[in-house]
Amino acid sequence: MKNQSISAVRDRSLQPSDLPLLAESLSSDAFHKGTTPEFFSQYGTVCNVYEDDKGPICYVRGSKALRLELHFADNYDAERNTDALRNGVATLAQKARENGFLEIVFTTNNPALAAFAKDVFGFEESAGELRKVL
Repeated sequence: MKNQSISAVRDRSLQPSDLPLLAESLSSDAFHKGTTPEFFSQYGTVCNVYEDDKGPICYVRGSKALRLELHFADNYDAERNTDALRNGVATLAQKARENGFLEIVFTTNNPALAAFAKDVFGFEESAGELRKVL
């Protein structure tokens, strides 16, 4: 068997000229159907293209997300916990938005908290995380 040379992988920032190939790639991808190339160049995000001598290998998009960890002093004090969430999350979301964050993300194993976050604040569940786009 003949040794094949492996070309070095390079990275660079996504350019407008990359969008047609990215669009074609997305449209035929089983995992990203419906994702537009503009998602990768959205304001407030960064995107790198990883490529070798054969061309693009992958596109990696990064965004500024605020990851929360929640702990209640008393899980059974529903009234105070609800008040704290109602008053705190809206303020926190506004401050995050003002500071350039694009989304809030958290995980929980508390079904009542997850339901509250979805019902009251519009979080969406995706792959075990609760996400809210700001």
